[in-house]
Amino acid sequence: MDAEELVRKHGSKIDRLFDTVASVDVFQRQFGAELTSWELKFQREFSERKTSISSTYKGFVHHTKTPLTILLTPSPWMLEGIFVYFTHEADIPPDGAFIRVKGSSIALPYLLQRNQGVVKTIHAQEFEQQELDMTSEITTPPRLKELSALLFEHVGMPNVSKKIFSHLYVSSPPIFESIGGLTTGVQAIASRKQMKRLFTFMRQVLPPSFRTSKKAHQRIHGVHVRIPRKWRMESGSLKSSKLKSVCVKRTDPAGFQEVSIAALTNSSTGAMPDIPLAISTEDFWIESGNPAEYRLPILKAAITYQLLSPRVTQRSINAGLSHVEERLELLRNSFGLESNSLARGHILDADVLGRPLSAVKLARSVARASWKPKITSSDIKKAWNSILEPALKEYIEIAEIKEDATSRWGRDVRLENYDSRILRALQKIDSGKKGTPGPTLEEISQEAGVAPHKVAQTLQRMKDDGVIYEPRLGHYRLV
Repeated sequence: MDAEELVRKHGSKIDRLFDTVASVDVFQRQFGAELTSWELKFQREFSERKTSISSTYKGFVHHTKTPLTILLTPSPWMLEGIFVYFTHEADIPPDGAFIRVKGSSIALPYLLQRNQGVVKTIHAQEFEQQELDMTSEITTPPRLKELSALLFEHVGMPNVSKKIFSHLYVSSPPIFESIGGLTTGVQAIASRKQMKRLFTFMRQVLPPSFRTSKKAHQRIHGVHVRIPRKWRMESGSLKSSKLKSVCVKRTDPAGFQEVSIAALTNSSTGAMPDIPLAISTEDFWIESGNPAEYRLPILKAAITYQLLSPRVTQRSINAGLSHVEERLELLRNSFGLESNSLARGHILDADVLGRPLSAVKLARSVARASWKPKITSSDIKKAWNSILEPALKEYIEIAEIKEDATSRWGRDVRLENYDSRILRALQKIDSGKKGTPGPTLEEISQEAGVAPHKVAQTLQRMKDDGVIYEPRLGHYRLV
């Protein structure tokens, strides 16, 4: 999809600045169409000259390694602005604060003393920290449907799965003093290779600052400025320790406030992610194209979502969690799971920081994507009923298929070679009685909802692997 088509399909209805294609990194943006509309507004109001020797600046604080010096920028997602020098260290405002500062221009003392050049700096005479709530003033970012359509137009998967992956970019604010963000664990069978391609695409859409945690400072005019640790995304086959830190301990070793993770999981890590997904059919496909074409629109959408932290009362949380815990118990009974499956580290987790919290996080993410400042218990229940529980049910089914296949045929049989819909159909309609011929190809095709020629190809592979046999011509039984 070229730039013109990108604008026509996804730009005009969202934001006049949503129509630029570029691969720029978030902290290297400086002007024009690289910025969001709300950043341009801040840039216009960034400075005001008061007298011939003094000016007033309004912006966001970035701490530096240089003593008594901060960088003030028009946006928390920019590292271009003006340095501010404070006489007393106790006066330095907190990192990330929005302040108004008045002062006169000087050369930055630290660099001047070391003969490292002259850099314009404001000597702070007075400053005040200001409250900031722009959510009612800025252009609404793309809705979840628009974001999903932009990202996954050339990806063949159910729309509900696309929406879940889109939530990763929207993320969710921290709650209960625990890290925010969203995590998704994918149990893939037939589409494992394609999932890796999708994860690579999702990661490359983002600029480096959003997909790496190694660089903590950036050199600006000779000064090392702290890079904000707000949000990042990881995807792919991740170590168990990384998933456990974010999904169980609710902390990020790299110090980010929000972390979105999309991971291929196994039996030991599948219980950890908040939103489980099962991608199991051969119909799944991806034509990724060039991820750089999507980078700037997605970047501007992601940083705009960060401005909103939807509120939720403890009363709403309690009501929502009670509903989730009841549904979890019903789910456990319907699958015949052991009682200890509700303990931390198993496929269900009734702890307040486990699956129930996942519903709260998802509801807040949905609110962000809808640009709503508040969520209720109904929103939490809806997040569970419409997204989390269906995903969890399918995830458990896939896990049971894998476990059953291992016990039947051993670990050497690779389920990703088959379409799981066909395997499910066989498990359902094969009576298991001795002496019966088993279902026909047409019966399997009808039950699975897969074309007969595709069923025939899969059945032949399963026969070659010793998973099924053909007791009568055209009839099939599971071994």
